[in-house]
Amino acid sequence: MAKKLLSELSSNLRFLSPVERRIAQIILNDPKKFTTYSMVELSEIAEVSHGSIINFSNKFAGGGFPMLKLKVAEGLSDYTELPFSAAEKNDTVSRVLRKNIADTLTAYNNTANINEESTLERVAEMILSAKKVELFGVFRSAVVASNFHFELLQLGIPASFVTDVLSSAISASMLDPDCLAFAVSSSGKTKEVIDAVRTAKEKGVPVVSITSNKNSPLAKLSDEVLIAASSGKTIIGTPTEVQFSQMLLTDALCTYLRARIDTDGEKRYWALRSILNSHNVED
Repeated sequence: MAKKLLSELSSNLRFLSPVERRIAQIILNDPKKFTTYSMVELSEIAEVSHGSIINFSNKFAGGGFPMLKLKVAEGLSDYTELPFSAAEKNDTVSRVLRKNIADTLTAYNNTANINEESTLERVAEMILSAKKVELFGVFRSAVVASNFHFELLQLGIPASFVTDVLSSAISASMLDPDCLAFAVSSSGKTKEVIDAVRTAKEKGVPVVSITSNKNSPLAKLSDEVLIAASSGKTIIGTPTEVQFSQMLLTDALCTYLRARIDTDGEKRYWALRSILNSHNVED
């Protein structure tokens, strides 16, 4: 935690509340100086209440203000301010490619470390037991949801994908408790996705979400949450790395489910595979 705290704050500033962002920005502007502040001094500089500082400390350091200062101090030797991009002026395309590969692998490892085995298993069981899986996502997340949709269909699992901002909530209103709503949103704050999830919850539908923001409104509405992490190494690389991590999670779920489906499920898979192959041209 100590080594990752400063990088976590830096890469997730956009997800923080205005009050949290003011505290985080003071930490990131000069971590060493931050460790010398009293709570009174920080309260005055950040223009926040003592209660807000305590809440921030509990949320990000797992303890009070002294614990937050300790975590920041422990992470100083490992912290460097995030660059905007991994690419440097004299880099070749090949070198940038290798940097991106390394950063993506780091994002994958972070994602694997964050998500508990028990959570992944529960999500897999929810998919298997659902009468239908309805997927919601817009913009970048729509790509992830669409790909997941096709993977589920190939497994013979009934699924649909809704990306239209006007029809998402309408579609969600037609679900029942035997269905599963699966929401994809990097920020966890996408209005249309949250509206659809709220509508599904009102119908008693269980909800799973994939987001990079564990404290987001979407995460708080969900029954199960999967976290898609970035490498935390650059600013501009974060959205793409999160998208890759989202796809890693959905692909891992489908790979696991493929080994779990029953004989009828296998028959459905091969039947659908045959339909898809029928659209290929001959060599």
